[in-house]
Amino acid sequence: MKKQFNTDKIIGLSAMLISLMTLFILLYQTNIFRQQSRLSVRPRLTFSKDIGLKELLILKDNDSIISKQRKLSLAVRNNGLGPAIIESNVVLKGTEPYNILVFFDEVYPMLKELGVFTQITELQVGEAIPQSEKVNLFTYQYDVINEQKIFEYLEIANYHELPFKIKIEYSSIYEEKWMVESGKKGHPVKIE
Repeated sequence: MKKQFNTDKIIGLSAMLISLMTLFILLYQTNIFRQQSRLSVRPRLTFSKDIGLKELLILKDNDSIISKQRKLSLAVRNNGLGPAIIESNVVLKGTEPYNILVFFDEVYPMLKELGVFTQITELQVGEAIPQSEKVNLFTYQYDVINEQKIFEYLEIANYHELPFKIKIEYSSIYEEKWMVESGKKGHPVKIE
């Protein structure tokens, strides 16, 4: 028995083939839209240091003294496209993790004698850093006269170096997770 293809069979097979191709294209397009949606709300945390110098006029016993104050701030900024939801954050001295609120008291107590922390901020788990927002983690102010003592105490060469790291794990609203560490160059590391 010989099989013959008539026009009805050819049209039927063509319709099935077109339907399968349409289904494939629809699935492919849906995947592209899903990826685009995730990319449109991807946060990206970066660290930035602000270093300032200001002169203060101090009156003491009818004499005026000019005091130079250095102000050092470390901040984290969300340069991404969506909110960064904090999963964890620690200060690392070597491999030892600390909470930022107690870190300077426990590890570097002499810093309070040589200067003053005008602000320390702890990022809470679940807190969201909105797109384009900056959060100062700490601000330390000291007299330039004490600068060399501070460098020796911290065992650093200048104020551009920090003898500790801050590690922050965060997620997007789609629960994709990343980790960023101060002092490291490059992109945040994706956590699986």
